Amino acid sequence: MKQFRRTALAGIAVMALLVTGCSAGGTAGGSDKIRLNYWSEDDSGPPLAMDKKLVAEFNKTHPGTEIVFRSISNASFFTVMRNAFTSNNPPEIFQHEGDNNLFQFVREDQVLAITDWWNQPGNGDRFTTGAPWQSVTYKGEVYGIPLTINTTNEIYYNKKILSDNGIDPAQLTSWPDYMAAFAKLKAAGVTPVAYGNSEGWPGSQWFYNLLAKTAGAKKINQLIARNCGYKWTDPDVVQAAQLYTDISKQGYFSQGKASDDSNTAAAAFLGGKGGFYYMGNWLIQQIVDAPNGNDFGMNTFPTVPGGHGGTGDVLINAGGLALSKKVDTPEKKKAALEFLEWISQAKQQQESVKIGNISAVPAANDPTLESPLTQKVVAEQIKTSTGSFPFIEHVTPKSVGEDAIWQGSVAVLTGQATPQSWMESVEKAAAAEPPTSTLKADCSS
Repeated sequence: MKQFRRTALAGIAVMALLVTGCSAGGTAGGSDKIRLNYWSEDDSGPPLAMDKKLVAEFNKTHPGTEIVFRSISNASFFTVMRNAFTSNNPPEIFQHEGDNNLFQFVREDQVLAITDWWNQPGNGDRFTTGAPWQSVTYKGEVYGIPLTINTTNEIYYNKKILSDNGIDPAQLTSWPDYMAAFAKLKAAGVTPVAYGNSEGWPGSQWFYNLLAKTAGAKKINQLIARNCGYKWTDPDVVQAAQLYTDISKQGYFSQGKASDDSNTAAAAFLGGKGGFYYMGNWLIQQIVDAPNGNDFGMNTFPTVPGGHGGTGDVLINAGGLALSKKVDTPEKKKAALEFLEWISQAKQQQESVKIGNISAVPAANDPTLESPLTQKVVAEQIKTSTGSFPFIEHVTPKSVGEDAIWQGSVAVLTGQATPQSWMESVEKAAAAEPPTSTLKADCSS
């Protein structure tokens, strides 16, 4: 499952859904076979190949069921999903990124609760506790399964570019170290950071990780819950926005910083055009698949001097699969749960581990199958986390996460906003609507 992850929400017409093979599930071709539609945002590369392989294997070994797989562009996936639910034509099985990304449909009573299945021995307890469980649990009911654990605490680098310019990545441990490295590359005529933020979400993730170091994960959860008196205009929050903006003002981002998308920036970095690149652990999938994959290394996001967060303050998210209420007969429910049970077994999830993912099924995380970069993420982030928070846009109203934070991360690049005015717009949006998260944060300091 991936992301790449994250979902820019361009407008998609409902009619785009009415294509061959995307009708509601039922019997296939008049036979007794149960047909279930499965929509995924894995739209290219190893994740798409893995999905197709697993679906084909399930269909072959479960002749009474046919999973009809559809890949949709990652950039528009959740707009398509929203339109599908609005038109009462969703697939029976759909990919989700957890938390409010799933719960937006739960609140509309459009997702099938699977709590009874989850509570059976060997089912729910196969998944990692903590963030993965929370990502599918809403008001005590379970509405899907987690499959892939995602973090965004990574800064990737080109080994040769850094070596040629006398930069030792092992010595980059604080934010000033990185700013000095960026300056050195710029002075040498090298693009310091390959970057494209036309969608807004890559900028939000720069901001989130700087915020984790200036304010800390605990305060981020307090901001999300809005029950502790903290505001997006607090000094340590504005500081994170300022540090992100400084990268741009110093000329360290590539020229297409506000006009290129994340895929363009990733291609540039993997093509040797940039010393550094920031992205979540899902980039490992592309590095593993690249013919020049050994050219790249990865560091854990650095600390900010004087900040309230440390190396253990990490964004951790879990995405997976859920069932819509188009699973409306006992036969469909039996077949759909059989698919969830099968695909979440360790053997199937090891296919995900092989392409660079961290599975939410611990038994699948065989170190002999993991890339060195994945092992580094597990060792330095998952196992050592002292505080975590989810994607903020997944647990706040759309006006806060997608509109104010995402779009503000573009506006400060183009000079249309300052760090202070950006955070003022986020605070205004957050104050205007009740929180969508069910989180009640611990307000102790």
